[in-house]
Amino acid sequence: MGEKIVENKRIDRNNLILYLHGASAFQLLHAGVEFKIFDLLHEQKLLSLDQLVESTGLMKQPARTLAFGLTSLGLIEKSEENYRNCDAIEELFENKEYDLFKKMTLIQAHIMYVGQVDYVESLRQNRNVGVQRYFGIGKTIYERLNHDQKLKKVFYDYMEAYSAYALPHLLKNLDLSNVKNILDVGGGGGNNSIEIAKKYPNTNITLFDIPTAKSLAEENIRRNELTERIRFSQGDMFKDKFPNNQDCVVFIHQLVIWSLEENRILLEKAYQSLNERGQVVIFSSMSDDDEKGPLMAALDTVYFRSVAAGNGMIYPHKEYEKMLEEIGFKRIQKIKCDTWTPHGIVVGYK
Repeated sequence: MGEKIVENKRIDRNNLILYLHGASAFQLLHAGVEFKIFDLLHEQKLLSLDQLVESTGLMKQPARTLAFGLTSLGLIEKSEENYRNCDAIEELFENKEYDLFKKMTLIQAHIMYVGQVDYVESLRQNRNVGVQRYFGIGKTIYERLNHDQKLKKVFYDYMEAYSAYALPHLLKNLDLSNVKNILDVGGGGGNNSIEIAKKYPNTNITLFDIPTAKSLAEENIRRNELTERIRFSQGDMFKDKFPNNQDCVVFIHQLVIWSLEENRILLEKAYQSLNERGQVVIFSSMSDDDEKGPLMAALDTVYFRSVAAGNGMIYPHKEYEKMLEEIGFKRIQKIKCDTWTPHGIVVGYK
């Protein structure tokens, strides 16, 4: 048989216009979120320009330019003199996904957009050049956020919403009922550990992360009355040894940050910390194995190259599978989640 020919995605000039003016398109979306245009149209179904002016507090001409932009993008629709949300926005409300969408917009506006302006130079230098645009010290955005409480709140609000949306898909697709000791590497504010502990009341979880995450994590753990089952262990995941006697090590939204070489170090440390027949779980956004998509994975990678730590990306499933095999895991399971975001799970069994 001859080589299979895969047709390239076709784009037209409107696509080119959107790519060229993408920054402007995002600012329109951001304004729609900030002025609660989508919330208002969801509640009222139809609103005139005068009603939008009254509801948003904007003067008529600014409101008109915003409505014109959102209509041109297709985010809202205009019928005679009234506006309504497009079907895609309404679906977000119906599926209870709009809060996540809103927080995605805010983290883009306040954090990601700022440093992604240095994407070209980040590629050229093979490091996250954009991180220099944030106040504070540290080589990654995660260290610098500790010096700006406003941005730190935006980031953790987003991560909380992202985890709240994504984690149920991990818990739905993976059975941890026979696991007693779990190590959550880079668990941040503790939301993932808390939800895992709630579903599996016989588990004990060690949340392993840098000291700056400790106060937030321990506050969340106390509030959920789980201090006897979840403990915070502070350390550097690359420099310090992982706690031993683990039945399961989980990396949730973590390995996308780092290079393949760094991920191998982390997975080898996980292997060493596991008991016999233990398992490592990788849960994150993942790209398709042919690296032709999905689009969200490709666009997210710009942040990981230019801002986060400078050497990560949204990796395909096969990259993790290969690495786990080389490290010595005996059986590997791949699960693609049915989500709006490109989430997947890869499990390696020791």
